[in-house]
Amino acid sequence: MRLPFSLLFVFVMIRLQAQQTPQYSLYAWNPYQFNPAYAGMESTLTITGVYRQQWSGLEGAPVSQYCNAHLPVYAISSGAGIRVSNESAGAHARSHVSLSYNCQIQAGTVGVLSVGTSLGYQQYVLDGARLRAPDGIYTDSDFSHNDALLPLGKQSAATLFADAGVYFRAEKWSAGISFQPVLSGAMPSDFGVELLPHGYLHADYRVVITEGAVFIPSILVKTDLVKTQADISAVINWRESTFAGFSFRGFGNSSKDAFVLLGGLKMNERTTILYAFDVSRSSLGSVSRGSHELLLRYSLNKPVGVGKLPPVIYNPRFF
Repeated sequence: MRLPFSLLFVFVMIRLQAQQTPQYSLYAWNPYQFNPAYAGMESTLTITGVYRQQWSGLEGAPVSQYCNAHLPVYAISSGAGIRVSNESAGAHARSHVSLSYNCQIQAGTVGVLSVGTSLGYQQYVLDGARLRAPDGIYTDSDFSHNDALLPLGKQSAATLFADAGVYFRAEKWSAGISFQPVLSGAMPSDFGVELLPHGYLHADYRVVITEGAVFIPSILVKTDLVKTQADISAVINWRESTFAGFSFRGFGNSSKDAFVLLGGLKMNERTTILYAFDVSRSSLGSVSRGSHELLLRYSLNKPVGVGKLPPVIYNPRFF
């Protein structure tokens, strides 16, 4: 698949120099994705995998894969985890891996406060062979962009980065603030890519409607200090086994992005699957068939690392 030059220009301006972080609609089931302070807050080993196809039907549209695992470390009142992601958009590809650690403090009977950070490695790749310039020559015998700024083959750049976040969980609500990255190294390259800081604010609340039915509104606000976008969601949780709801992404009439339908099912005591379909409300709606997202979540569903088992004492009468 080759990305037309006009679409390449849009991605360079939007994807590289503005909102760099991948877009996910099922954020409420994956707070650790954007906040390292969430690691271990579920008191068990949790593994989450996500696949997202954005703007289906549009050539060169973003495709993302994401996976993380985290667990508590009770011995030192903390949590730890690992995050891995990969995203491609036409000729652009970006991947990262990071390790995180947080410290959890019991705030009396109110809840638990967690402060965390992560350290990671990110790589960006531009495949010049998939680009097409207006004045380029592309034949079987000659391949040239006739543009000194565009590479003919693959070029890559990489750097280390650090994230940080704070997360608080109470009985009926939770909230967190995080920044990705707070620190990053230079990414030397011929095409001028760099990591820009992004801030996240996440909050949710649980309202018991009837026995077995819980209403959970939530919000995720993202900003790169130039533009701000919000996801506002409303979900019904039926007996902790069936989920259904919707989201709206945007911030005012000038930045409407998508309306999201979502649902999921707890397949067994440890495995949950969810799906989201984005109906685009921007100009991209006329050239795409929406966005698809699938999330698979595994929870060990029992405490891990809670000391040693008591010693076995044999009764002589049974020898």
